[in-house]
Amino acid sequence: MNNLKKISIFLIISSILLLITGCSNKTNNPKRNINVTTSLNFYGEVAKDVLGNHGSVTSIINNPNIDPHDFEPKSSDARNVSKTNVMVSNGLGYDSWAENLTSNNKDITKVNVGKLMGKNSGDNPHIWYNIDTMKKLAYELANQFGKLQPQNKKAFEQNAKDYVNKLKPVEDKINNIKKSKIDKPVAVSEPVFDYSLDKLGYSIADKSFEEAIEKGNDPAPADIRQLQNDIIHHKLAFFVVNKQVNSKIVTNLANLAKKNKLPIVYVTETKPVNMSNYIKWMDNQYDQVLKIQKNNRLK
Repeated sequence: MNNLKKISIFLIISSILLLITGCSNKTNNPKRNINVTTSLNFYGEVAKDVLGNHGSVTSIINNPNIDPHDFEPKSSDARNVSKTNVMVSNGLGYDSWAENLTSNNKDITKVNVGKLMGKNSGDNPHIWYNIDTMKKLAYELANQFGKLQPQNKKAFEQNAKDYVNKLKPVEDKINNIKKSKIDKPVAVSEPVFDYSLDKLGYSIADKSFEEAIEKGNDPAPADIRQLQNDIIHHKLAFFVVNKQVNSKIVTNLANLAKKNKLPIVYVTETKPVNMSNYIKWMDNQYDQVLKIQKNNRLK
């Protein structure tokens, strides 16, 4: 009987030690799994495509109605970030809260997309509207994931190439727009779509106006009058409006554009619920520009 008790105790202790060892190995071996956290869901899309089945991706902001500028992370967000291997933030003051979540954790690989694109504080933070940003991010994530899981480095690199290839139809559309662009500048309600406009070959007529709206200030009366005049006399190719921002000044200008039959391109700062992914979101906005240019040629 005593021998049986000794054997039973030995087996129980052995089982506990095996369990502890197993748990310890999972905790101390980050190469077993890569946990990625992104501040914004469209960056999460890139991370998921590049990571494949070698880990998990969590995006903190998934709701298009949340303003990333003013977002305050919850304690659950902080707990999730504490377990992550890689943190992707936009930078450029757009999501400072995301950078703060990782500021004291040296073990987290931090990918700041603004810095990746060579931008500095004060630059336009809406860098995802430059399609090159998404390509560069894909390759950078493949590089960082490869450091964490060297055995899957080639898989990550191939996944990044596959993602970049998915962007090619969008690039082709951008090039087609540029080839047939209207020979007039455009007006914008704020600098959300500016990187895209630069890719499309369009110049911006109301820099002072857009900067004032972006900063939450009232534009100068002279800037408003100039924009009104440009709209009435059709000196613009179209007017770009961020439909997620509620501004009486912009609403009045949009109504003036409609009255004078100046085309409007509606854009959003965050990915709408009805757009399943980044590519469809961009396509929807570029299609508006294509339609405007087509109608202009038919006049």
